[in-house]
Amino acid sequence: MSPENTTEKLYNVGLSYKKADVKVRGSFSIAKENQKLLLKDAKSQGIDGIFVLSTCNRTEITGFAKHPFQLISLLVKYSQGTLEDFIPVSNVYKNKDAVEHLFNIGTGLESQILGDYEIVNQLKQSFKMAKKQGTINAYLERMMNLVLHASKEVKNHTELSSGTTSVSYAAVQYLIETVENYDNKKILIYGLGEIGKNTCKNVLEYTSNKQVTLINRTMEKALEFK
Repeated sequence: MSPENTTEKLYNVGLSYKKADVKVRGSFSIAKENQKLLLKDAKSQGIDGIFVLSTCNRTEITGFAKHPFQLISLLVKYSQGTLEDFIPVSNVYKNKDAVEHLFNIGTGLESQILGDYEIVNQLKQSFKMAKKQGTINAYLERMMNLVLHASKEVKNHTELSSGTTSVSYAAVQYLIETVENYDNKKILIYGLGEIGKNTCKNVLEYTSNKQVTLINRTMEKALEFK
């Protein structure tokens, strides 16, 4: 199956840190429950094959549609953003460009820090959610398998990433290099998503600081991580 051989085309629509600042990205972030609602909505509209990726650095929808506005409408509907705010910071990729974009994400080429592989697990979780909702078709299944295989090959056989290159690692190294007596400072980590968890782990691994406070939206998740 190829997107060029169907009346519907494969699109990737969304925004990222490249054009949108933190405030704008936050307004277009899609919570997990809303992601599920979005996927159910798309399925009811007859969209065959779709998944959502929403992280602190990007929010994107990849799926088959007759026009990208079908996906853009869903993104706006299930986030707090508006179409007017989306247009100037948006990215729209079609068919081969959409596939190439996902390969670039999966191999760390689109990460804020080149070679950051935290996005790989986020991709896996997004795809897993869509699969549970029944919105993954054979083409997307095969494409994601190839993306993950390419990611593994790049990580294992190139010098793009040493395995510690990430936003969370860079943040802790910046702390070590610029803050005097950092081991005696009180550290607050806000949010226990992938980056928050990894930041906490890196603080414990690369410093001797024991004054770390965690803040998270739900107490259960914080206690589970502890």
